[in-house]
Amino acid sequence: MSRKGSLLALRDRDPAPTPASTEPEGRAAALTARSTGVGTGSSSSSSPVAPSRQGKKAMTGYFSPEMSFAMHMTARKHGMSLQDAMAEAFNDWLRKMGESPVGK
Repeated sequence: MSRKGSLLALRDRDPAPTPASTEPEGRAAALTARSTGVGTGSSSSSSPVAPSRQGKKAMTGYFSPEMSFAMHMTARKHGMSLQDAMAEAFNDWLRKMGESPVGK
């Protein structure tokens, strides 16, 4: 029986090109200007919210590079986004604590 390779072994491979490097120059510049507030003439509080983020609240955390890599690779391996994997983990934790899961 063969052993599965460790996800940490994949860490040493050459990284895939980042999306910013493959985007047309105009779009990358527009995204940079929007995120830094340069050239927009308005504050960040009045910027439009992406439809996928409407009615949602950001939750962040700081984890080791190994945890981040393992979460990204496992989510990708199962055809999930990292956000979907985190939502599933949070719902599992809520069930463990005796609370009702709330979805995404």
